[in-house]
Amino acid sequence: MAGTSAQSLQATGERQAAQEANAVLQEEIKLAARPQTYLLIDVRQGVVLVKARGIEVHRLPLLSWRAREDRSPVGLFRLTARPPMDRPKAKPGEDATEHPIDLSDMPAEYHLALEPPLLVAVVPPAQDRPWLWIRGRMREWWSRAVSNGSSPWLRLTLSPESARSLAWSVTEGMPVLIGRSTLP
Repeated sequence: MAGTSAQSLQATGERQAAQEANAVLQEEIKLAARPQTYLLIDVRQGVVLVKARGIEVHRLPLLSWRAREDRSPVGLFRLTARPPMDRPKAKPGEDATEHPIDLSDMPAEYHLALEPPLLVAVVPPAQDRPWLWIRGRMREWWSRAVSNGSSPWLRLTLSPESARSLAWSVTEGMPVLIGRSTLP
């Protein structure tokens, strides 16, 4: 009896995973038909994909993730604002073209606000920069306290290089598809 119960739960889990993957793939087909880049965040595969017309442009490996109740949000979202960047300051009399913005000017720790409401915190691993990690966790706790903990959230841990690359890649209004991108 216990064996059939476990098999039934496993079959239900596989069915739900297949339904999620199908829903994500249906949304991706719609996004791929448009001439714009979009993000696909698949926490199950441990990857953030930057895609254009369904073709993978850039792959960023996730080191870890966490969400409310350890269940990742699923669905189509829109980025409401890009993360701020550290712009090089031009001194009076200097040619501003001598200091172009590059990847090192992008932040390694930031929040992405999505619509419908979802806060995605992009953080570095604790062992790389412990103080930056502590500051990020404090900002995350403060954000949750101010929002009464009712807003959904997702924390993605990326290497500093991958986090900067993601910050460089995103644009305001960019579609962000979150969910399982492959069948189980």
